[in-house]
Amino acid sequence: MKWLIDKQQTDSYLFLGVILACLTTAYQTQSVWLALIAVYYFLMLVLRGQAFLCGLVVFCMLGISLRVYWTQTPLVAEGPFSGAIKVRPDTIKINGDLVTFEGEVTAGKVMVRVRTQTESEKEQWQRRQEWHVILMGNGQLVHPQRPSNKHAFDYRSFLSNHSFLGTIELAEWQKTTNNASLFPLRKWRAAAISHVQGFFSPQLSTYINALLFGYKDHEFQALRDLFSGSGLLHFFTISGMHVAFFFQKLTYIFRRLHFTRKEMLLPILCCLGSAVVLFGGSISVIRAVFVFMINEQLAERAKKWSASDRYGIILTILLFIEPKILLQMSGQLCLLMTFLLLMTNSAKPRVHPILRSLLLTLVAGPVLASLFFEIPLFGGLATVLFYPLMTMVLLPGALLLFGLSLFVSLPPLFVFAETFLSLLESGLRSLHHLSLPVGALSLPVALICTMIGVICYQQKKWILLLMVTIILPCVYQKSLVVPTVSFVDVGQGDSIVIQGKRNREVFVIDTGGTLGFERESWQQRTYQAGAAYSLVPFLKGEGINEITGLFLTHGDTDHIGDALFLMQTIPVQTLYLVPGSQEDPRVAELLTHMPKTTKVIWTEVGQVIGRDLPLQVLAPAYGVGQNEDSLVLQAHLGPHPFLFTGDLDQAGELALLSQYPNLQIDVLKLGHHGSRTSTAQAFIEDVAPQYGIVSCGRDNRYGHPHQEVLDILMNTSVLRTDHDGMIQFSWSEKQQLTLRTWLDEDDQEW
Repeated sequence: MKWLIDKQQTDSYLFLGVILACLTTAYQTQSVWLALIAVYYFLMLVLRGQAFLCGLVVFCMLGISLRVYWTQTPLVAEGPFSGAIKVRPDTIKINGDLVTFEGEVTAGKVMVRVRTQTESEKEQWQRRQEWHVILMGNGQLVHPQRPSNKHAFDYRSFLSNHSFLGTIELAEWQKTTNNASLFPLRKWRAAAISHVQGFFSPQLSTYINALLFGYKDHEFQALRDLFSGSGLLHFFTISGMHVAFFFQKLTYIFRRLHFTRKEMLLPILCCLGSAVVLFGGSISVIRAVFVFMINEQLAERAKKWSASDRYGIILTILLFIEPKILLQMSGQLCLLMTFLLLMTNSAKPRVHPILRSLLLTLVAGPVLASLFFEIPLFGGLATVLFYPLMTMVLLPGALLLFGLSLFVSLPPLFVFAETFLSLLESGLRSLHHLSLPVGALSLPVALICTMIGVICYQQKKWILLLMVTIILPCVYQKSLVVPTVSFVDVGQGDSIVIQGKRNREVFVIDTGGTLGFERESWQQRTYQAGAAYSLVPFLKGEGINEITGLFLTHGDTDHIGDALFLMQTIPVQTLYLVPGSQEDPRVAELLTHMPKTTKVIWTEVGQVIGRDLPLQVLAPAYGVGQNEDSLVLQAHLGPHPFLFTGDLDQAGELALLSQYPNLQIDVLKLGHHGSRTSTAQAFIEDVAPQYGIVSCGRDNRYGHPHQEVLDILMNTSVLRTDHDGMIQFSWSEKQQLTLRTWLDEDDQEW
């Protein structure tokens, strides 16, 4: 480090970091464009005679290449596993009877899943500090499936980008030896996390563990949704603000003890090293620690580096530590926001801090839309207003509560803290719907818009900045939407999304839902609605900010179980129900709790709903929410008719034939997930579908679709969400119907 600090600052180390980042990521993603950008900047350095910097680029690239080679994650085939697993105790997460944690095996890093058999066994896992051990276990090594829905979270890529071999599902295990280490920091962090969860209420423990130790489990999910909607989620990612807060306090203590800057350097460096583990070891923590170290070194030597030089050096160090940093969302966000702060801070004259925070959100907006499908328009302003609350109340308060809990219990103080947090959450809910849905903007387009936005910011062209970073991405994304019918993979359930051109109309037929099974209280797991991982990401990724109409075919949980969650997440103009279905208790409960802004319309046979993609109600005139009362709808994509039958049984299908003797269908959504109770042979022979769609869960306990049904469909192409993932039909500008399935990404034109 010394030779870099003592060097005359005639070279910009920003180029060093950018070139290395582009080359490293280009190799990992096989991106020609990133490689060309790196070559361009390198040639620019050569032409400018920057010999030292060119040599440094070559030297560092060789070092990073060796690092990538030595740490490359081997490809391990799925199959039986038997061997030793070194447990990382501070990563243990417990949800009902399910325990998950990170572990190390001979070949590398793995995720581990264990199902506890008894309540006492679960209590043992809750004492995390006792699991700083090596386990001998037998089980199965599995790899996650690719995303089965468009815009869904890619857990397989997540594991790969974080250098995990896969997931081990342990069937048998036993402790062998303790994982001995001189400074068991993970064990200490695990003990602190367990203490907080055992001492405080779930609400307080979630905040304290997230703020002090960077620990987030399933209990944090509700907070994640709340704070991400208001653009404040980054406050719960331990970063420069947290590190600065803790080490300012530490520096103050050393100064009060009359330590000189030089004398306090060694103990502070030791504390910084420990902090990386105790704070969770994320990229943002590591970056913040190195920023603190470099700033202290520069202050000690009375040297100055430009902000861009420091950014370049930090980026280079991070690439040595984690070459996959730009493949990880935390690394992308951390480095992007730091880069944008760097670029916007150089603008002269300076912009007022509040205006700057608002504009920074706009500049980053396209990339945020690429990652999260929406832009928190007032995230920058909320950050400015929330920062004093975080640094003067939440962080000191969490530290105070944790410290007091080691010695005394003060229930009145805890009640006060919980009341304060509840009021805070109530206030934030008002900001939750202030995000602008844009859709899954492609990363190249997002980066171009952001870089043009930076130029507009520096030249103070605010109107052009707004157009390039907000209006253009929205218009561009909507222009890509063509009339589409999508059968969403919601597991053992139904959900269909019908989109008009540019999302002028959006209809959803059923939402899916999870069927619950009886378990003891200690086994009960906390889950988000299934739609949070399937239907909602798809809708947000398509840039849908409002649903024109939600049709619920009948009252079964696997069709309407996630309806309330959907309506609370994305506004629904109109809910369409069969008259009489309110007699079903599940439908009645939904009507009681649904948002007041949604109006209810009772369907009528022959009713036509919608303009761009009209849906016609074929049946029934009345029903009480049972399978045989399922709402039957017909729609068209171009000249191609689609029929959606819910869980309609064979008798209902034959009644439909008698009522509509000339009914011809190209695409049929099979009734009741391919059960033998539906799909009468006479019905299939009459309507003669070219495609039959089965919406069912993988390895479902009902055996859907039944073989008898598949035999009846011998002359029909059968597509299944359990095998094919999302099934999507699109009507293109070329007047062609295109079929795409998400687990087989080849497009077919009809």
